[in-house]
Amino acid sequence: MTELITLADGRKLAFEEYGDPEGKPVLSFHGGLSSRLDAAPAHTAALTLGVRLISPDRPGIGYSTYQQDRRLLNWSDDVGGLADALGLDRFAVMGWSCGGPYAAVCGARMRDRITRMALLSSAVPLDVFGTSRGLSFDDRLLILLVRRAPVWASRIMRLMIADATDNRLYQEVLRSFPGVDRAVIRQMGPPADAVAFVKESMRQGTEGCLQEYRIFSDPWGFDLGEIASPVDIWEGAEDRTGPPDYREFLLRHLPDASLFVVPNEGHLSLLAHHATEILGRLIA
Repeated sequence: MTELITLADGRKLAFEEYGDPEGKPVLSFHGGLSSRLDAAPAHTAALTLGVRLISPDRPGIGYSTYQQDRRLLNWSDDVGGLADALGLDRFAVMGWSCGGPYAAVCGARMRDRITRMALLSSAVPLDVFGTSRGLSFDDRLLILLVRRAPVWASRIMRLMIADATDNRLYQEVLRSFPGVDRAVIRQMGPPADAVAFVKESMRQGTEGCLQEYRIFSDPWGFDLGEIASPVDIWEGAEDRTGPPDYREFLLRHLPDASLFVVPNEGHLSLLAHHATEILGRLIA
């Protein structure tokens, strides 16, 4: 069930809870063109391990109020407000894909509250990495368009996601991922269920997702060396959403990091098949 809190500035922040309501808290930050619903594959593992898995929508996504001129650095304030509202003192965080930077900023700005972090197929700061080469064509196109032709970026998002039928979006999602991920998508049920986590990203329209892509290509505003907590870097060996150099980049720049490259797993299948290991290390 979706819940909402009111932040200090009056905005609403929506979140979903999975796993054990009385368990050890882990906050999960969704990927790009995604929503709070993408943590659902970890529900059973969280329940078994005694993890309270809390997955918020970012501003402008799902039911969370849009925030004008938002930057990556603003996210730690929202997470602090959510944690305070839920009575959480210290907790672990994990970020999947474009959610990785949002986990990282919490590690840098909430050092006294973050116990451990997991980065799953995470994005990297493109200005420090030096190039967007290696990203998918779709991501590179949207990064370009949100800067130079945001109206066209919005039209593409509406055509491909917001206004697309469930069946058409389902086929597009299948086209975008390798076989191991396609198998996971098919196991999610009928098309409406399988693409719900994507559709939810544009419940309010495209502006929230446009903002996500602006932030994706912006400087992060902090140094990875500021992160004090241990970090687990997880990658599926079959994941082609970003170049393998990303994992090595993160490993070099994080002070206390461990790398796990999982054979025969992709972008979506990593959490679906290995939530027990990922969450188990977060609460160890």
